[in-house]
Amino acid sequence: MIVIPREICRDISRAMTHEWFIGNSTDSYASATITGALTRRHHGLLVASLGVSAPRTLMLAKMDEEVEVEGRMYKLGTNEYLTNVISPDGFLYLQQVTCDGVIAKFVYEAGRFQLTKTIWMEHARTTTYIRYTLAEHSAPARLTLVPMCDDRPTEKITQGSEAWRFQIEQLTQGIRVAATPDAKPYRLLTEPAAPFTPLDLWYWRFQLRAENDAALDLYVPGLFRVNLQPADSFSCIATAENDDDIDFNVSHAYENARARTASHPLPASDQFTSAFFTAPPM
Repeated sequence: MIVIPREICRDISRAMTHEWFIGNSTDSYASATITGALTRRHHGLLVASLGVSAPRTLMLAKMDEEVEVEGRMYKLGTNEYLTNVISPDGFLYLQQVTCDGVIAKFVYEAGRFQLTKTIWMEHARTTTYIRYTLAEHSAPARLTLVPMCDDRPTEKITQGSEAWRFQIEQLTQGIRVAATPDAKPYRLLTEPAAPFTPLDLWYWRFQLRAENDAALDLYVPGLFRVNLQPADSFSCIATAENDDDIDFNVSHAYENARARTASHPLPASDQFTSAFFTAPPM
């Protein structure tokens, strides 16, 4: 188990050089810096291997979060825009990050809330689970998720356009996303179901500092919002699979991931180094 302490998490210059990586054992993966900011073209929460001869396809790039507690808003996401502009600065609320190669956990705390974000992939499936759990000692909170979508081979970088609108279909428990009529669709599903507010806009000029400060654009289809009581959990399932290949019982999916961790433990460490989890081989 790799543990990243608060003093690294809250030091932006150090935190942006520390990366995590988890895979599904069949070449799909999720990866980013510990802050959630993207610094490489390979970073993403759902990066899909869609065939032996096909390049990996970056689908869901990242998820930013906002937590409203007792009338105050906390933006937990971190992004870097041209030129060297950090906004928002959610890394300041990040208390600890742990990763064991299968499950990554991020603990945020401020005021009267503590929120844990847990990320893992389903074994041999192109599915990433992102679960949020409000601590028992927290005040009630309103959680907003801001999905940032893409659709490209990992070696390329998306340049958005006002004329380019992703095709978004609202579902009972989420949305279906298709960047173009010919693109492989993927879905962002919530458990339990949550209201979705369409936005249909681009976020421009994310700075990829590990790619000679290349600029990346990402598409935001809308927002998911849910009210959480202490000890409540809420999950987003990002998937390119059909329903029959998705475990909608998030707790069961998590226990399966934990079982994989137990059978393939990482060596203990008190230091998370940027060399430990690196961009996957192309």
